[in-house]
Amino acid sequence: MTEKDIRENLSRNIKTFRTFQNISQADLAERAEISIPFLSQIECGNKFPSPTILARISDALEVKVSDLFSDKESIKSEDCKFMIEAMKAILNAQVKSFESFCENFFEK
Repeated sequence: MTEKDIRENLSRNIKTFRTFQNISQADLAERAEISIPFLSQIECGNKFPSPTILARISDALEVKVSDLFSDKESIKSEDCKFMIEAMKAILNAQVKSFESFCENFFEK
């Protein structure tokens, strides 16, 4: 594995975890106590964070630092259950919202 591969894995994985959790760059940057431009540069592969910053990003994403360096196949297989649970939570919230809307609409 080359340095380029490591940078690509890191940048892709941070963005992937952030996107799956529906977290904006601004929110992740705030949680990790870094600037939005710096996070953007990390996600683009132009900057490489220090170990301290990596730890703060992984804490903010609630993943292990090693997960940030995983290859594509590992992320897909390991996070499948997480993604399914996240989608269930989103769908359940939407169903409850729709039920509430219907109850209010038809009561009137």
